[in-house]
Amino acid sequence: MTMEPALKLVGDYGARYESAIDLKRVEEMHRPLYDEETAISADGNVAAAIPFLQWWRAIIMAGFPITPATKWLEHLAAQTMGGHFDVEVQGRKVRTKRVKQLEAEHAAADWLAGAAAASRDLVFGTATSSVGLDHMTETLRSLGASGLGNVVVVNVCRATANYPLCIEGDPSDTLGHRDDGFIQVMCRGKQQIYDTLLQLPAVGMHPDVMTPTMPAYFGIKDSHRSARLIVEPDQKVNAFLDEALALGQQGTHPPGLLDGDTSLGNCVTSAWFQSFKVGQKRRIQAALEVLPKVAALFQERFGRPGLQLFEQHRMDDAEVALVCLGPDAGTVLQLLPDLRRELEMRIGVVVLRLLTPFPSQAFAKALSNVNAVGVVNEAHHHGRGHLTLDVTEALSESGRHPPVESFFCGMGGADVSAETWRAIARATVQAARTGKVSQRWHIVHEGVEL
Repeated sequence: MTMEPALKLVGDYGARYESAIDLKRVEEMHRPLYDEETAISADGNVAAAIPFLQWWRAIIMAGFPITPATKWLEHLAAQTMGGHFDVEVQGRKVRTKRVKQLEAEHAAADWLAGAAAASRDLVFGTATSSVGLDHMTETLRSLGASGLGNVVVVNVCRATANYPLCIEGDPSDTLGHRDDGFIQVMCRGKQQIYDTLLQLPAVGMHPDVMTPTMPAYFGIKDSHRSARLIVEPDQKVNAFLDEALALGQQGTHPPGLLDGDTSLGNCVTSAWFQSFKVGQKRRIQAALEVLPKVAALFQERFGRPGLQLFEQHRMDDAEVALVCLGPDAGTVLQLLPDLRRELEMRIGVVVLRLLTPFPSQAFAKALSNVNAVGVVNEAHHHGRGHLTLDVTEALSESGRHPPVESFFCGMGGADVSAETWRAIARATVQAARTGKVSQRWHIVHEGVEL
């Protein structure tokens, strides 16, 4: 006799059916991929795929191939079809992890919504890029407001629906989707990609946040280039996630339906819409408080830096700050001692990690002593640049108004060369000395203003 799933009311959040999925059985069926800490060579797509193979909470992943994210899907498919995750149950073979390939990107997003809603305790993910992210937009915006924090959409940044077509990576797709309602985090380097994935579900699934996450890294520069990666043992990975999830649960599971609002259906009047958006904005802002707690636990358990709102380099005595994101930050960090000496100015670098919600207060505090800021935008924008607007607003909210020079470079995935960084630093130092910007924005390539 089959018993009906037990209905359990969860405060203001709606209800859960406790026995709909036997989570203990799912956990027991997991076959570890790594039994000990292992150093491997991996590209960014593999680094982003491995956590889904290690989490017992991730039993099925959806996807549709698109450059440069395709290898994420290929690696998962190869691993799950290779027999490692097959177990025998009552004389028949059962595959404990699966990859569901769909006919289009929007279908992958639709599938994520349904699967994630069916079990709030499991993690569901996909990877996409550029126009793939655009095709998902309608469902992504629904997911962003849904409270389904167990959804992870990996974005492999590529110059988005643009002319001319370009398959190399710039963050225009991620920046163009900041209103979808996801927590967006930028990564650089294979270890940072892997470590970020390990932490994000604990942020998104926190009861105060309940917001899906979108880790991102640059296509080609990080997705296709290999480097050394330390992979943690599955047991340690899952113990960390369970412990991090418990930070906000106080012994309970993640909540069920969001505020019971789904009882109203998917179409509401304006008054209900306003109320719903108040809750959505409150939840995504709560990530600013939850993320550091998860990061601290990660560093304690693994000995590596946890998720940061942003990286700071030589900012303790900086007179000028250069703000950037992504893998091209590595070039300026190598140049930093030379730039300080050549320009006779104490220059610091801030590398953005959390893009949405933008950490305005913490950012303004980090820039509280600088006399000028140079912001590097690697995506086309009609005005001064996506990041420039965020930085300027953060400074304005703090009551400070140092000159902010805005730079466009690296668009379409072009390298931000050493000469380009020198040109950026020179213009920003000049703004610090004169107290004003030289022009509304600069477009720089190979050290030459265009």
